Amino acid sequence: QDGTCAAPRSLHARRARAMPFVRERSTTGGRSRWRLAAPFLGLLCASATHLVRPDTRWFDTEGRRIEAHGAGMLQAPSDSRWYWYGESPKGEALSEHGVNCYSADTIAGPWKFEGRALRQKDILLPGVRGPYVVERPKVLYNNHTQKFVMWFHLDNAGYSLRHAGVAQSASPTGPFEFMHALLPDGFKSLDMSLFQDPIDLQAYFIRSVDNAYVGISRLTSDYLNSSGMISTHSVFEGMALFRHLNGTYFMLASHLTGWEPNPMMLLRAKGATLDDPRWEDLGNPTGHPTSFNSQPTFVVQITPAMGQPYWMYMGDDWLYCSDANGTEAQLRDACYVWLPIELGGEGLRLEWREEWDLDDPLASPALPFNGRPPAAGAV
Repeated sequence: QDGTCAAPRSLHARRARAMPFVRERSTTGGRSRWRLAAPFLGLLCASATHLVRPDTRWFDTEGRRIEAHGAGMLQAPSDSRWYWYGESPKGEALSEHGVNCYSADTIAGPWKFEGRALRQKDILLPGVRGPYVVERPKVLYNNHTQKFVMWFHLDNAGYSLRHAGVAQSASPTGPFEFMHALLPDGFKSLDMSLFQDPIDLQAYFIRSVDNAYVGISRLTSDYLNSSGMISTHSVFEGMALFRHLNGTYFMLASHLTGWEPNPMMLLRAKGATLDDPRWEDLGNPTGHPTSFNSQPTFVVQITPAMGQPYWMYMGDDWLYCSDANGTEAQLRDACYVWLPIELGGEGLRLEWREEWDLDDPLASPALPFNGRPPAAGAV
C-alpha cells in the first residue's frame, strides 16, 4: 500500500472508535482525499461518521479490498461483534476459492480481516474430486450446541453437483469444520440462504431446487440438516428472507439471468407461517430495471444509536463495479450495494442513495441511479 486508502468511501464509524484515516485538504481547489494514518493502523479515532457509499470499492483495516461476496451477516452473542461471511474473489483459481470472514464492533466498520474461515482443503466428499465452487455462505449461531453453523452452495466447476455444504465452529472466525455435503431433503440445491425467525428463533433453509422451484425447510435442532420441505414457490434465486416486527414475512429475490442484474422481486407472505406463506409478488421495489446493478444476498436488521430498528438490503454488483478511471474488471472485481429498506403501509421500497448514514438512514436524498448500465442485450 502507498498509504492512500479508499475505505472512508465505504464505511465509517462515529463513536470513540472509528477508522484510522485522515483527510488531506486539496491545495489546488480539487477534492480532498483520505489517507491511511499508518502509525495508528488498527486503532480508532473519533472524527468520522457511519456513512455507507454503495457500489464503490471497500477496504479493510489493513487497506486491502474486502472480498466477501454472496454474503451473510451475523452478530455473535458471545462478544456482540458483527461477522461478515462471504465468498473469496471469483477471479481467483477455483482451488483457492473459499469463505472469508471479517469482523467489526459495529456494522459500520472498520472491518478487520479474520482470515479464510473455510478452505478448499477442508471440504471432503467421498468419491467426488475438487476443486469446488463455494457460494452464498450463511452462518447462524445455535444456542443449544453453542456452535456457529455455516451452510453454503457446494458445486463443481460445471454446476452439476448441486449440493449444499454444512460446516461448524466453536468460534465465529473459524476455522469451520466441514461436516458433510447433502442433497437437502433429497433434492438438488443451487442458490440458497438461511433465515432465523426473530420471533420464535426457528431456523430455516431456503433454496432453488434444481432451478425448477424454490423450497423452504426447517433445520434440525443442531442446524446440521434439514427436516423436510414445508412449502414451495415458483423459481427465483438470490433469496433474502426477513420478518417485520408485526409478524409479516418478506423476501427479496432475483430472476435467473446468470451474473447479469435484473428487476428485483419483492414477495410478501399473506400466511402467518412459512408452512403456508402464500407469497404475493409485489413487483420490483427498486423501480430500476437492473436493481442498481445488484442482486440480493441478505437482509440484516440494524438498531441505530437513536431511533427505531430498520432493515438493510445487502446486494452484490457482480459485473459493473468501476474504479476511479471507469475500468471494469467484471466478476473478479465485484463490489457491494447496501441500502436502507423503507417499510410502510402495504409495501417496501428501495431507493438509490450515493451516501447514507447508518444512524439516520433516510436523511440523505434518494437520487437517480447513474451507475454504468449493462451491455446492450443484457437483461
